[in-house]
Amino acid sequence: METGLNKFLGEQGWDKLQPHQVYFPCMGCKESYCNKRDLCLLMKEIDPNYCFSLPDDRDRLLENMRVAEGQSLKPQLWVLKEDYPDKHLHRGHGVRFIKSEMELPNKQDQSSGAYLVQPLVNHKMGSDTWKRRHELRMYVCVTSTTPLRAYTYTVTGTFASAQIDDTNPVDPCSIDTHGNAVRRELGCHINNTFSSYYSFDDFSKYVEITESEKQKFLTATNRLIGKVLLQAQPKIQNHTVNKGIATSGAACFSFLRVDFAMTEAIEPYIYEINEFPFANEKGYLGDVQRKAYRELFQMIGLDQ
Repeated sequence: METGLNKFLGEQGWDKLQPHQVYFPCMGCKESYCNKRDLCLLMKEIDPNYCFSLPDDRDRLLENMRVAEGQSLKPQLWVLKEDYPDKHLHRGHGVRFIKSEMELPNKQDQSSGAYLVQPLVNHKMGSDTWKRRHELRMYVCVTSTTPLRAYTYTVTGTFASAQIDDTNPVDPCSIDTHGNAVRRELGCHINNTFSSYYSFDDFSKYVEITESEKQKFLTATNRLIGKVLLQAQPKIQNHTVNKGIATSGAACFSFLRVDFAMTEAIEPYIYEINEFPFANEKGYLGDVQRKAYRELFQMIGLDQ
């Protein structure tokens, strides 16, 4: 016997739905902050040195790489990323770590516009066995593009498979913090103590920050994500589908996950933003989505 939403729609009919009860996926993510290249362009409006788009920023990048090489006793590592809306690379693909300008793509490959470079930022780390790089994740729910309305939900963290090794600074197992599938591809030893996702409270304990520092960091993270969404707003709002949704009186609904880190200065540093259209994914994300959909149905009067 049908219950809940299916029962309501079966009895009332789809044509009886009010405009505010009709939800579509929000569009435009792939063409803006959900691909690494366009996220770079958005972030440069916030911090010009966040990343360098090739070939446009090539001269500025080379200058920065040479300055860093001459100033530091410890080599500055760089992250070379490849992405474009039609590539949509995630889960560690299209990313590699380099030490010098000699490892950059040649000028012909750079002309595709698909490459960007970022400095590998130093992470806030704990001591002893917790002296590891990490990755944090924050979930974001967008419920409207006109006007922009978004909600952030909880932070989780995971750690690299290996501790930092100063004798081998480009060891992928001490740098990469993607899931176990990527770690296996890299040949890293899988240790569930570090590959698990921790609550932000537990993560904060392992990297040894205070309660005050935690709250300041979360506030700064929310503000940074808000700035990125606002920078992308003109493109998102003018997407043909989003314009149609707004004109019809309906609404849109989509899930994002922001992958980021805590720097040594206890500031957020965004790596990438992913979009998740389905609620049937296994694990924590699926649980977050299922709860959010139930709350959405209650909010718009479909939870009968």
